[in-house]
Amino acid sequence: MLHTLHVRNLALLESAELALDKGLNVISGETGGGKSLLIAALKLLRGEKAAAGLVRSGADELQVDGEFRLGGGDRSAAVARLVQELCGGAVEDDLLLVTRIVDAHGKSRCRIGGRPATLAALRTLGEHLVEIHGQGDSRALMRPEIQCETLDAFGGTTPSRVAFAESLRAARGAHEALQQAVKGAQQHKQRVEFLRFQLQQMEELQLGDGELAALEQEHQVLSNLDSVRQRLQSALQILQDNESCAADLLGQASKHLREAADVDRRMEEAADELASAEDLVANVCRNVQSGLARLDLDPARLQEVEARLDAIQSALKRYGPTESDFRRKLEETSRELQQVECLGDEEALAKAQKQAVAAAAAIGRKLLRARKKAAEPFAQSIVAELKGLGMEHTAVRVAMADEFADQDLLTTANEHGPVAVDIEVRINPGEPFRSMRETASGGELARIVLAIKKTLADQDRVPLLVLDEIDAEIGGRLGLQVGQKLGEVAAHHQVVIVTHLPQVAAFADRHFLVKKAVDKKGKDERTRSLVGVLSGAQIEGELAAMAGDGGDAATLEQARSLVRKGKAKRRPSTPAADGKGNAADQPG
Repeated sequence: MLHTLHVRNLALLESAELALDKGLNVISGETGGGKSLLIAALKLLRGEKAAAGLVRSGADELQVDGEFRLGGGDRSAAVARLVQELCGGAVEDDLLLVTRIVDAHGKSRCRIGGRPATLAALRTLGEHLVEIHGQGDSRALMRPEIQCETLDAFGGTTPSRVAFAESLRAARGAHEALQQAVKGAQQHKQRVEFLRFQLQQMEELQLGDGELAALEQEHQVLSNLDSVRQRLQSALQILQDNESCAADLLGQASKHLREAADVDRRMEEAADELASAEDLVANVCRNVQSGLARLDLDPARLQEVEARLDAIQSALKRYGPTESDFRRKLEETSRELQQVECLGDEEALAKAQKQAVAAAAAIGRKLLRARKKAAEPFAQSIVAELKGLGMEHTAVRVAMADEFADQDLLTTANEHGPVAVDIEVRINPGEPFRSMRETASGGELARIVLAIKKTLADQDRVPLLVLDEIDAEIGGRLGLQVGQKLGEVAAHHQVVIVTHLPQVAAFADRHFLVKKAVDKKGKDERTRSLVGVLSGAQIEGELAAMAGDGGDAATLEQARSLVRKGKAKRRPSTPAADGKGNAADQPG
């Protein structure tokens, strides 16, 4: 359950703290007073989108904190595991703190159990902690996909629906691949031929690592062969071929210096260095001789190098411009060719489609059987709830086809199931069943939706159920019945409801009032919403105000009567942990 809700700088809510009861929590107040802001705060805790406009004017950011008491048991253990998976946090003493911060630019920060978390993680956790329904959900339940989800929630078949959706996507993907192969056969053939041509050209080139740079260096030498040969010969002549060449002169000098070192040892180092120079010159001469020999090996080498360079440079213009680009293009072309050749195998694709459709059909039939098994108990549960809401003659059934053909999945099925699901109702005996989409009365539809939510609440989906004026189209005559039904839901779930009906509010275990106040500082005025918990005469006064003229004696007496009826029919109130239930600001 949500033990405490802290709100700061959320539009008109400058600061508010609500200690909620574990049963039915009612929120009432004047239109525009800020009731919807409390629902917005709960939506933020659930991970829904936030707009920068929610931040109170003049504030840098808003912050919402929710203290959840998990209550132990399997649910607590499951939530603790989820918290660990999502952000590495831990739940201590079954208390989980969830925080959402939104700055003035609309950027969000989240914390789960005191640890930073992503908005996606908060959204995943929120689905296990809070369920929120607004007025629009009555109409939403008319949508076929929502009806599928509702039936699956009752029957526990949601995992099967998810599995079917995945298998259907795979089947349609296989079908699309086959259609592409059939429709684009000629284009496919041309593409294969083009890729094969490119791959053949690149593979035949057999470009080696660093080959281009080596060839360019060799071409530079071969293009200047005579000049290089002449210079090498001149150098060799100076070093060793002349009568007074460098090698002979160094030898003579080395001999004299060595003889001097035999007498004066201080000259030994100089003699050694000169001997090294003599060896170095000899080594240079050998290298020059090798260079001259290479120049005489193959007179046709220049033509070969030029031809190879032309081939490489031409290929790099098409597939380069660098060697690394060329090799990357070679790998990409080879990979694409393999994929395209596979796509071109229509027989293999047709087989893959058949297998994928068969797999989806098998899961779809399993889902359909499970839904049909759940449909009758689901309908009867709704009927039983409607009897307590003044619709004792209403009948409900779930319509869906008994079977489907495998190939129909590709054209008529959707991710919500292989066949359509339609909740049908018969309001009056003797009349035909009609789809909920054809139910005209808003009050009747609202009661049907409430009955469905009561039925789902019994399935223990989430611990906290938030209802935002779903009783808006229900008149006061049925308000007591709706209030009693909400009280029954609150016996097993924590419920928060924003309501305008005093008959519903009379069943509250805790009643919060939201109203606006204007603060004056000199000539400046500032509006803020105040949230306070009511008790005793305050509750009677608010119920009278909700009914009409709060100061009228008859209205006050009616309010007292509603309070007595609510106390007689609801469970004993469960105080919050601090025993106070006070809000940060009490509304007068």
